Amino acid sequence: MGKEVKDLDPTDEKSAMDAIDSYFLGIDMSARNIQEEAKKKGLPWSICKGFDTFLPISQLIPKSRLPDPHNALIWLQVNGQSRQHDNTELMLFRIPRLVSDISKVMTLEKGDLVITGTPKGVGPVVTGDVMTAGLEVGGKALEEASLEVPVVDSKGSYEFAET
Repeated sequence: MGKEVKDLDPTDEKSAMDAIDSYFLGIDMSARNIQEEAKKKGLPWSICKGFDTFLPISQLIPKSRLPDPHNALIWLQVNGQSRQHDNTELMLFRIPRLVSDISKVMTLEKGDLVITGTPKGVGPVVTGDVMTAGLEVGGKALEEASLEVPVVDSKGSYEFAET
């Protein structure tokens, strides 16, 4: 975000888009084993999103490089095989609606990152896999959005155990 947003009127699309400083491409990872165990117990599963390396992001993408964020191709490959490949026009909610909805729950502040969701094709990765991702506008890759992420084991002391 480029500036503070609080209680934004959902019809004020211009203010929502003006509040955005730049874009980024991210890979939002989840530890599904931990998520499923927490869900079974009716517990919060936010821990499954919080491990080191679970949200690699690209360089910032200037708004001028992404003139219509609702019409860009997002793709992800694992070990060179396509897993996700879809256009942002398929988003269930457009960016102004997301910014408005979030701003009603919490104040969005300058520097905050907002993650909007993912195309179909979510699936597992294992240690040793390499994820690559990118964003294309008008058939041309945006260099700033290029990601290459090796999947590695966590270096922390946390050990998952089903109960």
